[in-house]
Amino acid sequence: MIIERIVKKDNDTVIIYLDNSEKLFLSYEVLLKSGLRKGSEIAQDRFDFLVLQNRKYHIRQKAISFLAKRIHSKRELEIKIRKKNYEKVLIDDVLNELLVKGLIDDSAFANQFTDEKINRKKWGLLKVKSELFKKGIAAEVVEDVLKEYSDSENQISNALSLAEKKLNIISKRESDKKKLKQKIIAYLVSRGFSYNVALETIQKLITDSDGQE
Repeated sequence: MIIERIVKKDNDTVIIYLDNSEKLFLSYEVLLKSGLRKGSEIAQDRFDFLVLQNRKYHIRQKAISFLAKRIHSKRELEIKIRKKNYEKVLIDDVLNELLVKGLIDDSAFANQFTDEKINRKKWGLLKVKSELFKKGIAAEVVEDVLKEYSDSENQISNALSLAEKKLNIISKRESDKKKLKQKIIAYLVSRGFSYNVALETIQKLITDSDGQE
């Protein structure tokens, strides 16, 4: 196949017209790297290779656009990009390239995610751990990151902050102290705190409330 002409399609894409009436759509980046020009001959295997390189280029651009908005885990990016109907093998290749270049860093993602959810959202460790696993973070990375936040006093402090707000709300419609305790414990567990942390928190909360009364 011989290139008859190369025509600009838009700001990022060109159309390569071949002498067998086929067309090849390439990004400018792939075209420049290929060294192709009018009159160049393209064998079928190179044609197929360029098609794959062009798809990988668009996968890479899509991944970088997601990363420009916020840090993502590798698994998050894979899920988002697969929705665009790209082949998994090509997605894996591109994401591994970005991983090697340091543009994807699951450890950095896990640290930032954990800091935000525990310090700003007041999540419990169990919920954070579960969400990190869902986002494809390796178990050893999760355990290493959560070590810094495993202090029970910090967990109880966060749980107490949530429990106080919850108590103010439900105590307006529930006066039974036993039911209040059960509801707040259930609430804290749903927020990812262990039963022991929830129990210690409610004991402290009820004791403090009694003392104020």
